Amino acid sequence: MRNLVRLGVMAGLWVGSARPALAVPDCSTLPNPIYLQVGDTQVNLMKALGRKLRDNTAKPITLVWASTGSCTNIATTYGHTQIASTLVMSYAPSIAENPTFVPSNTAPTCAYTMPVYVDIGNSALFNSACTNAAPPANVNLTIGPRQGYVLAMPKGTDQTAITAEEAYFVFGFGPTLLQAMGAAIAPWTDEAQLAIRTTTKSTLLAWAANITVLAAKWHGVKNDTSTMVVAALTGSSNPSAAIGILGSEVYDGLRGSLTALAFRAFEQYAAYYPDSTATSRDKKNLRDGHYTVWSPTIWMDYVTNGIPDKPDARYVIDLIAGHEVTPAPNFDANVVVSSVGLTPDCAMRVQRSFEGGPLSLYKPPTSCTCKFEATVDASSCATCSAGATCATGVCRNGYCEEF
Repeated sequence: MRNLVRLGVMAGLWVGSARPALAVPDCSTLPNPIYLQVGDTQVNLMKALGRKLRDNTAKPITLVWASTGSCTNIATTYGHTQIASTLVMSYAPSIAENPTFVPSNTAPTCAYTMPVYVDIGNSALFNSACTNAAPPANVNLTIGPRQGYVLAMPKGTDQTAITAEEAYFVFGFGPTLLQAMGAAIAPWTDEAQLAIRTTTKSTLLAWAANITVLAAKWHGVKNDTSTMVVAALTGSSNPSAAIGILGSEVYDGLRGSLTALAFRAFEQYAAYYPDSTATSRDKKNLRDGHYTVWSPTIWMDYVTNGIPDKPDARYVIDLIAGHEVTPAPNFDANVVVSSVGLTPDCAMRVQRSFEGGPLSLYKPPTSCTCKFEATVDASSCATCSAGATCATGVCRNGYCEEF
């Protein structure tokens, strides 16, 4: 009998009484819920920011999100259609609810009764990459942090870089045809080892624009989620030939098992990582234009005559975009954004106007370069305080910023 009890406990069974079920709350009963539909590259942001907002003394808010492709999110928001009943809604718990929760954990879910409509829609690239339609008059678009994209391989590869020309042929023609032509590009010679995304996803559309291969023409195995791409790479039966596309913030959390390749864009003379080195997290090359594969995140909410229909939704968007908000939160939103692998506007020095388009110099209203670098890696900027002013620059957040 003792052995049976032990086996029952090991199997997760309760002997003599039913195991109590974990309660799944109704989304609408959570404190001040704001409903979002976001790309899966933004889920870490949802968890990190959602955690902070749940415990935001000035304005507590619960982010309740579903994750699907950027193009789907745009269509849902533009059409003001209800969230699909098949989507799973997640939220970040408060400290009181779960004191040990961190963004790497799986977020709890909540139940919802149809219909549910988004308060905030998200695209992880220019909306024009998904649709030629102009946003409806009742939809406001806000440019948020920049999102990098990488080509990644399993850890242990001896490959360090890839060119736009190589990516064009590997993904545009496919290894099978290239080998038949006697033009194979080693080591990417196995079509089953190309882990790509479906055509509604920003990761594929961003890379498609940067290597000039239409999204519908890409060769490889289509994966619906970033998690599936990661599994394909880490579980590959032929790791030396495995390569996949990921958001850089997804990669940043998996550097122990994956390697990002430096990328040489068309007409460049050298290949660059998004960061200044393979091990840094400073996004320096992305911020100054050397690394070209990045997109803005776009955040959409509803307005009437230019006035937000839901002020708390705009409050969330303004925090993500690095705008000043009232009441001020009890945390630094730019630090939250930076900590999940995104680059806030105030740290950027280049801009573009469409997906994969040419880069031009950019100067944000105020710089946070020093604070950003200190948050994600290390800053060489001079520090300052009320009693120790800057010899040059402006003292902001404890650093002598450029302007």
